[in-house]
Amino acid sequence: MKNQPIQMAVLASCGAEEEIFRYAKSLTTRSEARHHHVFVPSFAVPGDEAGAVAETRRLATSTKLDLIISEWLDDTRAMQGLIHLAQKREIPAVFMRTTNQPKIGRIVVATGRGPNLYEQMWLARETANGLGVPVDILHWTPAEHFDACDESPDNDPLEKMCVRLLDMQVNTIHCRGPYFASAIAGSLRPDDLLVIGAPSPLRLVADFAGTLPDQLAKQIPNPLILLSSPPLGHTSLRRLLWGRLIKPQLRSRPKTVALECLVDNLIRHNQLPSANKEDMLERALQREQISSTAMDCETAFPHVALPGFFGVAGTMGIFPEGIDFGSADGSPTRFVFLLVTPEGFSDEYLAILSKISKRMLAPSVRKALLACKTAAEAIEILELNPDFPFEHGLSKPYFNEKQDAMAV
Repeated sequence: MKNQPIQMAVLASCGAEEEIFRYAKSLTTRSEARHHHVFVPSFAVPGDEAGAVAETRRLATSTKLDLIISEWLDDTRAMQGLIHLAQKREIPAVFMRTTNQPKIGRIVVATGRGPNLYEQMWLARETANGLGVPVDILHWTPAEHFDACDESPDNDPLEKMCVRLLDMQVNTIHCRGPYFASAIAGSLRPDDLLVIGAPSPLRLVADFAGTLPDQLAKQIPNPLILLSSPPLGHTSLRRLLWGRLIKPQLRSRPKTVALECLVDNLIRHNQLPSANKEDMLERALQREQISSTAMDCETAFPHVALPGFFGVAGTMGIFPEGIDFGSADGSPTRFVFLLVTPEGFSDEYLAILSKISKRMLAPSVRKALLACKTAAEAIEILELNPDFPFEHGLSKPYFNEKQDAMAV
């Protein structure tokens, strides 16, 4: 497989280049097999942030960018423009505010359990691994709702699944107060690095000024990392699991045999060369030995990261009678998604993983998939096509996302 370069735009002012490039390298370098072409739209004059954004816009027009990494921009209009550019071009972007803090002691992720949870947690994990520090998740509850809250953030199923799939050990910080920014500011230590998500693109119509990230930047002196990811709705499972890459109605078999069956399916559909079979199977089993990817929603997500691989490949097996995939509670696994990605940063993989896991948490989705006879039926259920003629006695009201979320 031919190595594919990561095309990356890096924005850094004079004096901040070394630290920004260090972060950039930590997010994209996992294997010597991958090469990095780095473009630097440096600030032409001190404070010319708008000029740097304009140069990045020209670059994005002529080059297929995979990632934007930028110093935190003090000009909120320039910050807004760069996030808009990243959203429009569907490019993940990471903004970093560095400080004179001599040593980072902890990474704190304020997720809000938003749409970019997986990307934020991956970013926190890679940063923490590079610095050798722990990761904590911060949950905020409005003071007036504290007593009435009927769901503990510790029991959030998607967050628990995310942490397990990324093989992370995290602690949880609880804070409450009438305002998000002030509550978080009061929960941080001086040596914390805070990871947050970008505001909704709809919120950015007016200006970046006044958004929660902007408020936090003004209230806390800590270093910050802000992540902006392409909208999750643009992630198509149909592009990943096309043709017969979904295998319904498979008979029960041992875990190793089930994985080999899925590897063979990828090779049969020309997603991987046959020479990769043994290596890929070994990598999948090694990942499972670290900790099983089987979740308590009857679903497993075995993952293979291949050096020099580009893009994401995947296949799914449905085992109605269940197989022993090593779930923590000993329950059988009926749905197995095998995903193959490059080593290092893969925003597409994280978006796909997030979308699939949200769907598989719904009991109605799992029940409908078990009844599928063909791959075409299964992909329509995974993509939740409202025009799909549901069979097997299933009706559209059966797919009630709100009730499913309450039932998990």
